[in-house]
Amino acid sequence: MDYVQRYIYAVTQKLPEGQREDIKLELQGLIEDMLEERTQGEPVSDGDIEAVLRELGSPQELAVKYRAWPRYLIGPAFFDAYISILRIVMISIGIGLTVSFAVQALITPGETLQHFISYIVSIITIGVQGFAWVTLSFAIIEYAGVKPKDWGSRREWSLADLPEIPDRRLLIKRSEPIAGIIFSVLFAVLFTFSVELIGAIVFKEGQFIGTASIFHVENFARYLPLIWGLTALSIMKESVKMILGKWTRGVMLSHMAFNAALFILMVIMFKDPAIWNPHFMEQLVQLNVMTPGSEAFEWVESIWNEGRKWFIYIVALVTFIDMVTVFLKVYPIHKGSVEDIKNL
Repeated sequence: MDYVQRYIYAVTQKLPEGQREDIKLELQGLIEDMLEERTQGEPVSDGDIEAVLRELGSPQELAVKYRAWPRYLIGPAFFDAYISILRIVMISIGIGLTVSFAVQALITPGETLQHFISYIVSIITIGVQGFAWVTLSFAIIEYAGVKPKDWGSRREWSLADLPEIPDRRLLIKRSEPIAGIIFSVLFAVLFTFSVELIGAIVFKEGQFIGTASIFHVENFARYLPLIWGLTALSIMKESVKMILGKWTRGVMLSHMAFNAALFILMVIMFKDPAIWNPHFMEQLVQLNVMTPGSEAFEWVESIWNEGRKWFIYIVALVTFIDMVTVFLKVYPIHKGSVEDIKNL
């Protein structure tokens, strides 16, 4: 019976630890019943054991049958949405990088070949990152068990399985998560590859003169991992909204949590004086955009000095309005007890 124990071990080791002992007892009983039926009271031979185990199939196949839910990286319940969102992300990356390349080629036409090589390299590198963002997001969604109700259930289907028709006020238009994904990807592409273009780009008589960037490019690069991480979280959040297609309390809370995380990042990043270009006003003077001591110079300098402080307050206000709007839209319809909210 050594083969039987080895077979049971091979099956149960591929199952969640909490199921192993029950499956082991069930499988052991099943094999004993099959052997008894086959031998009809005669001694059990190695040939009988081999025949029964072959009839049960390979341990890998049998373990799959015992699992409540098959294991996938991206399962069939989400595969169509995965392909759609992957397509949106890749198109957004292509658009963002192409616009960046076109602007850089326009500004410095003598370096077009260098810009084109950088463009191709960027398409490959950020394309791989975009693929990883989307795939990881859907893998987490799959692992977390965010699945359509009774998808793949083995029990017989009944009318009770039909979902309730949601309140029209809670429906999420498909364009909303798509727009959110496009914005997130373009934001990440802009701040990854073209942050030096955020500022004053000066032309004179059709010729490029120079750029006065708002940000200190080298110091700003320290925050790129945070930007990429938030981009991945944003894609995952918008993917859940697209899959479910309606506002639930869970979707509402995830949306608010993401907005809170985004605001915290913005505060950390934009409160850091090192990311701002300390020579911005000087560069405007060097580019003959401003004249020191003039009324326009003092006005722009005042905006530059105070605007960095007020920027955080503006972001806080926009974030707060968005969170309150979503809360007032969703919570009254999904009104429940405090205990219900704790159990989300």
